[in-house]
Amino acid sequence: MTADAIYCQPVGTVELTRVLENQKLASGDEQDEKIFLSVDDDPATLEMYVRIAQSWLGKHKVLKARNGREALELMQQQRPGLVLLDLMMPELDGFGVLEAMKEKESTRDIPVIVLTGKILTENDMVRLNRGVARVLEKGLFSVQETLTHIDAVLARKRNLGSEAQRLVRQAMAYLHERYNQPISRQDLARYLGMSEDYLTSCFRKEVGMTPIAYLNRYRINQAKAMLTESDKNITEIAMSVGFSDSGYFSRVFRRQVGVSPETYRRN
Repeated sequence: MTADAIYCQPVGTVELTRVLENQKLASGDEQDEKIFLSVDDDPATLEMYVRIAQSWLGKHKVLKARNGREALELMQQQRPGLVLLDLMMPELDGFGVLEAMKEKESTRDIPVIVLTGKILTENDMVRLNRGVARVLEKGLFSVQETLTHIDAVLARKRNLGSEAQRLVRQAMAYLHERYNQPISRQDLARYLGMSEDYLTSCFRKEVGMTPIAYLNRYRINQAKAMLTESDKNITEIAMSVGFSDSGYFSRVFRRQVGVSPETYRRN
């Protein structure tokens, strides 16, 4: 079993389908049957990824499972070439599915892309580190960036050694758990025991951006939730997610989301 990537959800169906068709990411002989398994307990999300897979794989078979146990049963009946797996599910979660796949010779080398809305801690990263090619958090990556990572997974590309990759994921978890605190590149490098330049180089190779750019994206993602779920004003939200300057927060928000925080809240 190889859990090859962890991706954010949900992704816009129309845009992602269009880019998949344009890039023609499906590899290999078109005459060879491909089986794609999508696993998610949310019906709307499951159907969305099934449609994406069908557009990606064309005439090839797409299976779907609503929970981890159902996914394992399907894998025993038909061996998929790729599994798209949610982490948070009832009965048997994604971690359980990955453990069960690892125990069986017939499934342990199946590539897995994990899509998660779960905030991944350092303990989660440790559980997912073995064989995982990418770890991408919910809502932080554009369609084009996501597809670049998918393409790398399909091509079995590895940009970093296992130890450097482990450190990057440790850094990501550190940022997830402390995003609302002042954090500099120097702080992060010191925590990991590596140089700032080497940290940035490794982070770029693994994630596609610098650690501080990733941190700002993560903060903005948290701010989006606050704008829809709380009555805090813009300045309060900016402070809550780690920005000391509300004006800078608004500029970063607009650059990342495409609209101002005020407009996002109204819509």
